[in-house]
Amino acid sequence: METLTINIPDKKSAFVKKLLKELGVTITSTSKTDAPTSSIPNDVTAKTIDNAHKGIGLDKPINNINDFINSL
Repeated sequence: METLTINIPDKKSAFVKKLLKELGVTITSTSKTDAPTSSIPNDVTAKTIDNAHKGIGLDKPINNINDFINSL
């Protein structure tokens, strides 16, 4: 058995679900709210942010996010 993730426009959702059920497909619904909502970064992300603030791997430290984005 294969698992696929597909995005269906809301207007076509009922039609697609009906069609897939007729084909014997098992449907498992997920929503964007199923994603983790933790605002605490993991260790790797925290280290990357810290390095960016110190300028490690960059020309200079990031002091202003808008200036950094504009420099890209």
